[in-house]
Amino acid sequence: MSDFIWQRKENNFTYSDSPRYECLNMLVRKPTNVLDIGCNVGSVGKVLRANFPEAQLWGCEFNEEAAKIAAQHYDHILKEDVTTVDFSALGLTQAFDMVCLFDVLEHLYNPWQLLQGLLPKLSHDAQVLVSLPNASHILVLLDALRGHWRYQNYGLLDFTHIRFFTDFDARKIFYQTGYRVEEMRHHTFGLAQDIFNQLQHNSFPGSVTIDKLSVRVESREELARLCAIQNLYRLTPHHGKLSEEEKQFASTDYPQTFTFGGE
Repeated sequence: MSDFIWQRKENNFTYSDSPRYECLNMLVRKPTNVLDIGCNVGSVGKVLRANFPEAQLWGCEFNEEAAKIAAQHYDHILKEDVTTVDFSALGLTQAFDMVCLFDVLEHLYNPWQLLQGLLPKLSHDAQVLVSLPNASHILVLLDALRGHWRYQNYGLLDFTHIRFFTDFDARKIFYQTGYRVEEMRHHTFGLAQDIFNQLQHNSFPGSVTIDKLSVRVESREELARLCAIQNLYRLTPHHGKLSEEEKQFASTDYPQTFTFGGE
């Protein structure tokens, strides 16, 4: 009999070798100094090295075995909190103009602190690429309604996830910590992609029913949000220059919510 998921050592929670093309395709400018936080075995670094051979690549990875593998693709590998590192002492001569945060923030108790701590290390127009699991995914809502909240080795309910973000909540954390969203994309695959393909030609607004869950969907875009497994973002520092709409994301104002709790 295999161990329960909560009995397995954290360093056994490894992820497949993934170059994250769906995220890297959001780049609009050639990077020169890159920080890849949570670089795992270096798949992203390998792609960046091939496409931007002149760029200086820094990777951060706490898992010793993964870091050893990743080291062949990066100029520097860090195994500590990047917000406390003296990069200039390690040879960094310019601010980072690209940061990768691919499925990282949901593993942190305080992702707000990480994002805020990164700001002084970034160039004026840095490209910060972020991938976050979508907490409003329709199959997660269905499982919750059915009474089954099952943590797993990876995916939307990864056992090591600490924080959960919808697109709205993600935008709140970004704007409140000093970033604006330049671009956002939905990333959908597997059963969720099949559901989207099947339903996207429905008339909207209308009801979508999956098993015992029936949801009124206002538009094809809302259906895409419900089917997204990951929400992908390209951010840049906003330097306090915000539109009226952006100020709402940067504020403490939230729509009405129904879950129990107070200030």
